[in-house]
Amino acid sequence: MLVILISRYKLGRSVSLISSDIGSQGAGHMAKPGKDTGAAAGKERLLETARRLFLRHGASNVGINDVTNAAGVAKMTLYNNFASKEALTVAVYEEMASLTLQALKRARSGSKTEEGRIEAIFDLFGAATGNSDYRGCPFIHASLQEAQPEGPLYSLVQAYKKELRAHILAALEEERSVRSELADQILMLLDGAVTEAYIKGVADPINVAKRAVAALMRCGA
Repeated sequence: MLVILISRYKLGRSVSLISSDIGSQGAGHMAKPGKDTGAAAGKERLLETARRLFLRHGASNVGINDVTNAAGVAKMTLYNNFASKEALTVAVYEEMASLTLQALKRARSGSKTEEGRIEAIFDLFGAATGNSDYRGCPFIHASLQEAQPEGPLYSLVQAYKKELRAHILAALEEERSVRSELADQILMLLDGAVTEAYIKGVADPINVAKRAVAALMRCGA
């Protein structure tokens, strides 16, 4: 199992994005839950509440009081689990990245063809665009809201994007002579489609991007 160390900022703990080897095992491996204690339940409630609020309003627009009030827990419960709001924010996006990478692994492993694997990746992201709270890529939003240009969230997002590209690369046939460049092009089309799905400058961005990718794959060797 590959463990990518995102950063060692003063967050009360090291932040890491855990994923399996992309080529053989896929990405994302969640640890098995331990004994269900009150403290663990409180932590999970905080993470779930913060995730919902961050996605809806943006992490920079949500305060500690907003999270604890919505979660129905005392502020001390939050600080017993997270050293700061920054630590909570990184933990939320770290968990989202891990879950997304797991879903990507399942999506691309469900098809035996190159075209099917790439299409499944686009369909996975496309499924999220119908949500009423959809605001585009949450990871890009998070990195832009960070005060430090290259702080812990930026590092986490950068690592996530590299893993996403690795999934795309793994979905392509190894025999392709321009496989690496094609993976870059597909990632750029995916990012653009995800953004357009929120901005709505294009009526059906996911399917438009899928058709563009299909054309690229036909042209690429």
